[in-house]
Amino acid sequence: MAAMHVLTDRVGEQQIEHGVRPFDIGRDLRPVARLIAIAFADELDEHGEAALRELRILGHMSGLIRLLTRSTGELQDVFNGFVWVEEGQLVGNVTVQRAANNSGRWQIANVAVSPAHRGRGISRALMETAINYVAEMGGTWAVLQVRANNAIARGLYERMGFEEMGGSTEMIIGRPPRDVITPSIAGLQPYSASDSQLLYELATQQQNGESQWWRPIRRSDFDLPLEQRLGEWISQVAGRGRIYRMAIREYENRFEGALLLKARRWQGIHELNLWTRPNTDDDYQRWLVLWALARLQDYPIWPMKVTLSTSQTVAQATLAAYGFSEHHTLLTMRRHVR
Repeated sequence: MAAMHVLTDRVGEQQIEHGVRPFDIGRDLRPVARLIAIAFADELDEHGEAALRELRILGHMSGLIRLLTRSTGELQDVFNGFVWVEEGQLVGNVTVQRAANNSGRWQIANVAVSPAHRGRGISRALMETAINYVAEMGGTWAVLQVRANNAIARGLYERMGFEEMGGSTEMIIGRPPRDVITPSIAGLQPYSASDSQLLYELATQQQNGESQWWRPIRRSDFDLPLEQRLGEWISQVAGRGRIYRMAIREYENRFEGALLLKARRWQGIHELNLWTRPNTDDDYQRWLVLWALARLQDYPIWPMKVTLSTSQTVAQATLAAYGFSEHHTLLTMRRHVR
């Protein structure tokens, strides 16, 4: 086990802990949920909010969870990590999980310190404990994700030897631009559910193997089940909106670029996802963005969100020229542990 740094003072008959100790699933779920809600109040997206709600619910079932953990140990693996205690109060947390069986990679997440206790080296102490633990468990790489604009956290990770591997950028605008002319794009055509393998292959080419260390791209992410196709058809018939799937083909069995545009007629958010093959014509990124913006001329002016790879700099520049701003960029970083 990694070396612990917990000191225990006795005040009267009460013992008060100071320092880092292993996460205790029975007593730490609720305070960790509160800590994450405070520490990441400005960063949690809808998926993060959902995960936090689940954590809070589990916190109210701590007694049952403790019993389950003693019998199976599976939940302890999910919530494995360390906490920092100051005068008996939980003020810091780090989660450490094995990324994949036999991969040698471990994920570090939920590095959080309460605002009142920041600047005291707690984050570094938690990270050092986590890295030592990974090494002692036989891991070879530690992987984490961080917001690009979190200069303090990025600086800490870089000083501790982490390097950037890639990431994703989300750009937003309150009112999509009008009067965008549809570009003429050779080889652009709709793709269907039967082309999901081609889209999967394009996505894996866009993100190299190392940049997928946090979450590998899965073939199932691109499958279009019958019930989803039916739901999209019903939505279109009801006038709620439409989903456009377009791809640039230079060869029959290969996509050079592709997009998925969710255009809304009822109130909501227009959403665009873009994939392009590395080392291909940079114009493809610009053309696909312009095609999507031109298509939205026929739809109400709702806000729009675009998700890109950090490597798609031409698409980012094109969107910025039309008034889009960066909402957030999430970077994946790694460090060799031994």
